[in-house]
Amino acid sequence: MNIRKSISLASAILLSALSFVSCLRAENNGTPGDLPTDTPSGGLEADTPGYGIGDTLNEDNLPEDVEILTPAVDTPEVDVNADFYPDGLFIYGDAVYTQSYFYEEYAKIYAQMTQYYKQFFGCRVSAVVAPVSSMTIDNPKITSIIPSQKEVLDQMAPLFGDTVNFPNPYEKLAAHKNEYLYFRTDHHWTQRGAYYAYAAFAESVGFTPTPLENFSYAVINDNYFGSLYEWTKDERVKSFHDEVEVFHPTKSVKMTVEASWGEVLEFDTCIVDEKGTYIAFLYGDHPFITINVPDNPQDRVCLVLKDSFGNAFVPFLCEHYGTIFVIDPRTFEGNLNDRLWGYNLTDIIFVNNVEAANSIAWPRLFMGTLGVTLP
Repeated sequence: MNIRKSISLASAILLSALSFVSCLRAENNGTPGDLPTDTPSGGLEADTPGYGIGDTLNEDNLPEDVEILTPAVDTPEVDVNADFYPDGLFIYGDAVYTQSYFYEEYAKIYAQMTQYYKQFFGCRVSAVVAPVSSMTIDNPKITSIIPSQKEVLDQMAPLFGDTVNFPNPYEKLAAHKNEYLYFRTDHHWTQRGAYYAYAAFAESVGFTPTPLENFSYAVINDNYFGSLYEWTKDERVKSFHDEVEVFHPTKSVKMTVEASWGEVLEFDTCIVDEKGTYIAFLYGDHPFITINVPDNPQDRVCLVLKDSFGNAFVPFLCEHYGTIFVIDPRTFEGNLNDRLWGYNLTDIIFVNNVEAANSIAWPRLFMGTLGVTLP
């Protein structure tokens, strides 16, 4: 497959879809409830797999016809006391780190996808793109040979234009980089890391972030072991220490999880401490989750479309929204417009790690939830 031709075709489909939605909005006053019921259905297969143990793309688990670009520059052989793996992971000190590159053509498609949602639903749309763990490294010998997460996000920012809110969380995370922002044995950020991204988002839309010390704090696992040993098979990883910190919302919540195995589960929390792992946040990755916060304005409704980085982020939204819908497009079935018919969304929030936001696979998944198939 010619990958540049595929990217161009994906962009053309998105631009055509944007034009189509513009016409619909002109005819129907731009509200989701007024859109015609014959919105195309179908899109990506419901059983499209996840990527890797979490969300990273690799050659063994891509959906059909998706390819990965190889980094343009090979990592030079420099004595930095860090061990690099071919997939971009590297061990430095007492942690495994992830890194990400900027792929302009893929990032453009991701930005166009968020603009499509903006035109389709007519509400405020935000894209929260999480830097990955290598952003915390200060050693100049290492930072000189890996991509700068700041530069990647700065290059992405103008692609979203004036219509989509891009609350770049890098500066807030960087200001706290000596704190426990990312796990050492897992590719995710900690909930403390997610908090600083939440604070950037909240400020960007006019909310006052709840101070971190106001949340109910607990360590639910002081010996957590995450995904990265399975990725590296390096025995040193077994000696790295992690714990799972949680910050419970300051308000009472009700969470309904439509689980990936078909069961519907009810919780009086959005952080299930008993799980003891990253799965505690939202009870893991599931097709459709509804969170209600009775003490918040019930006309403030948001939709979160996310990879697993979003799991630790969403509980902070309980400070502001009356209703929160959470979609994981890897297992969501049906048509999202049909599912949310009649709800007056005030916000749509995409939460992805920067690696996912520089891939073709995630725009395909998100567009698939609206019945639009990208090549």
